[in-house]
Amino acid sequence: MVHLIFSALAPVAFVIVLGYFAGLTKVINSEGARSLSTVVVSFALPCALFVSIFNFSPSQLENIPYALTLLLGITVPFFIALLLALFVWKKPANEASLFGSNCGFPDMAYFGMPVALTVIGPQGMLPIIVGNIIASIIVIPVIMALLNKGNESGASATLPHILLDTIKQPVVWAPLLGMCMVLAGIKPPELATDSIKLLGSISGGLALFTLGVLLSFLTPRVDKQVVLVVLIKNILMPGLVVLLALVFKLDGILAKGVVIIAACPAATMGAMLSSQFRVAQDSIPGQILASNIAAIFTMAMWIVVAEKVF
Repeated sequence: MVHLIFSALAPVAFVIVLGYFAGLTKVINSEGARSLSTVVVSFALPCALFVSIFNFSPSQLENIPYALTLLLGITVPFFIALLLALFVWKKPANEASLFGSNCGFPDMAYFGMPVALTVIGPQGMLPIIVGNIIASIIVIPVIMALLNKGNESGASATLPHILLDTIKQPVVWAPLLGMCMVLAGIKPPELATDSIKLLGSISGGLALFTLGVLLSFLTPRVDKQVVLVVLIKNILMPGLVVLLALVFKLDGILAKGVVIIAACPAATMGAMLSSQFRVAQDSIPGQILASNIAAIFTMAMWIVVAEKVF
């Protein structure tokens, strides 16, 4: 068990620290980090998701209890945190949306993929594919709608337009296209998959390095909201998913996959949106940094739980 944890987390921590050092020493500046993020999110990750989906059968993709586990596991913490920020702390809608993102949007792309592949193997891509689709179709449009609501220049943006813009992103339509092809029994030529796989194979390491660079630009801070983000995102969310996996009687590999994805720290997307929309720049990034630091320890705990329970 100790060997499994170190095998999963030591390489992840090393590459993140390397990226953090690159950002801290200004070897890579904010513009460079933005370019790396574009390569990961718009090219490498969509290729990895598209190719990986052909390793799964239609019955696996049509597994309703599995999809429900991820759906509830991601959306329930997000909406609880969103409502808490709106009605308890009386935060503006745009700031509340980013707080909800920090509590309910796991970093599947950067942090989750290498860990899931190490612990589970190729089957670890399934929760990343399904979770990414759920987050892209439900969570991201809500976040963007609330951000635009509090942003005068974007006040005219409507939810249908936001949803359409989201679906246009390669990280969304690529796995959706692959899923449709699998369900239709269509498989791309081997030459095509080998070509796409060549770019997709760099997504894990490059994503972690980019994560480290992005984290180097964040300022550490500790307050009640930081503690609450770590509690909800790193502890309660994976705990909820463990419960859902037991209720829906998911088998071992499927259950382990959803737990690992739920245990991922807050996605760095919140920090980028905070900077882009100039919303809560003194608090949102610090919450993400705290969640990622804590994840080195909490992720180890949830790997043990997943191995013992499932």
